[in-house]
Amino acid sequence: MNGYGKLGFVVGMLLCIIITLVVCFVLMSILNTDKRAKTVYDERQQMVRGKGYKYSFYTIIGLLVLLITFDVGDIQLPIKHSVLYFCVILVGIMVHTTYCIFNDGYFGLNNPPKLYYISFIVIGLMNVLIGILNGLKTGFTDDGMLDTPVINFLCGMMFVVLGISILIKKLMVKDDIDDEDEDDEDEYYDDYINNKNGKNVGNSVSLSDNIEDNKKDNKKSNKKNKGGR
Repeated sequence: MNGYGKLGFVVGMLLCIIITLVVCFVLMSILNTDKRAKTVYDERQQMVRGKGYKYSFYTIIGLLVLLITFDVGDIQLPIKHSVLYFCVILVGIMVHTTYCIFNDGYFGLNNPPKLYYISFIVIGLMNVLIGILNGLKTGFTDDGMLDTPVINFLCGMMFVVLGISILIKKLMVKDDIDDEDEDDEDEYYDDYINNKNGKNVGNSVSLSDNIEDNKKDNKKSNKKNKGGR
């Protein structure tokens, strides 16, 4: 690739990034319930997202240090540097998003989770399909090393994993709700039984008291009758 080819590749990549950002902005404006591109989070969600960014940051730093170590040790991985650094970015995004998903900090107050879940799956499958077609057309490797055609496939897999993570979290929440309902039903049943037993005990006590009172009244009446005679 000559100088003009490299420049064209860089310009194309920058245009792809800009177009992707614009598409994401438009999609969020359409999908959000208040038709705003900005997602609204409460204070707890903001704290969760802050921790997610922190873990993502440390993960990226650790991976970069590992790559620098490989470079210093002259350890050659079968992946081109452009793809390798892109993988580091994807891993950082995955750490942040999965942490936020499983800690209820990913979807904001104005985000419809179902629509986002469907969008992630569709975008992921489209990128996987594009990546496979590019791989079949030009091949994923160049001189035995993974090259840029694999990037679409990796992006697609990231979105698919995010969609699966959201589904798993949804099932976990459903199980928790079912367990809480069962606990509430058991508690209600226990309270009902205890109350019922308490009423029975109270009735039995009052019944025994009535019997004793009747016995005393009978004794008094018998004494009066004897005295009258």
